[in-house]
Amino acid sequence: MILHSSAERIGTKTLNRLPQEETRIWINLLGSLRYSLPCPLCKKHYTEYLSSTPIIDINQAFIREWLYNLHNQVNSRIDKPNTIAIEQIPEIYSKPFNFTHHYNIVIEQMNRALRLGWSKREDIQKTIRNLQELKGFYDFF
Repeated sequence: MILHSSAERIGTKTLNRLPQEETRIWINLLGSLRYSLPCPLCKKHYTEYLSSTPIIDINQAFIREWLYNLHNQVNSRIDKPNTIAIEQIPEIYSKPFNFTHHYNIVIEQMNRALRLGWSKREDIQKTIRNLQELKGFYDFF
């Protein structure tokens, strides 16, 4: 939810310095997930996806499609049907959402991974900082 909904806001800030700041936040966040995802197998698959499908641009259409394809690969691996067409993404994820609620769920999962030894504290802290920057950049509640 956090990534899809945030991706729909890419390019919505209009100040001159913001495109570079927005790009930095997204690159850092998406890069950090390969170390902090709370499931070892998910982390492996995400790293493979990131390597085979590099992030070449931070714009709404590219990140929307990149996340959509990633999500569909996950669904395929777990035998879950893909029920959403990419054309439906803006309608579904452009609506206001409670970032803090979803952020807290992510934090719970990352803390569980830390307790189980699946992730390192510094990797989780880096992703948490990146998520906080994303929240601040888009003025999420």
